[in-house]
Amino acid sequence: MPIDVIVCETCRQPGTGPAAEPGADRGAGWTGAMFAALLEGVLASAGADEVRVGTMRCLMSCRRPCVVHVRSPGRMGYVLGDLPPERTAVEALVGYLLAYGATDDGVVAYRDWPDGVKGRFVARVPAPPGR
Repeated sequence: MPIDVIVCETCRQPGTGPAAEPGADRGAGWTGAMFAALLEGVLASAGADEVRVGTMRCLMSCRRPCVVHVRSPGRMGYVLGDLPPERTAVEALVGYLLAYGATDDGVVAYRDWPDGVKGRFVARVPAPPGR
């Protein structure tokens, strides 16, 4: 079953300047786009073909950059924030995504969470009811 990871592409670290207008150059501080690129690379290296990375202009969690939404049909969804655009954070997220993909309902036991995702969960989103 596919797993979608939606990355807020406009997330930026606090104190890095004013928000850019649509189409503006996202220079220093625009960590969301950097996080998405790192995530795609680590997923490719891990052979995690079932995970698809997408971006969205804003996930409205600006106080917790970088922010991602993890979702999959029939599974619980999650929003995680405060993820630095660094390889170790991305690797922790990928570890979590692999554990998430091994579940039927999207609920990963806490003992199986990589340390890099602990304390970063913002919200849990119930799976939509079946049709």
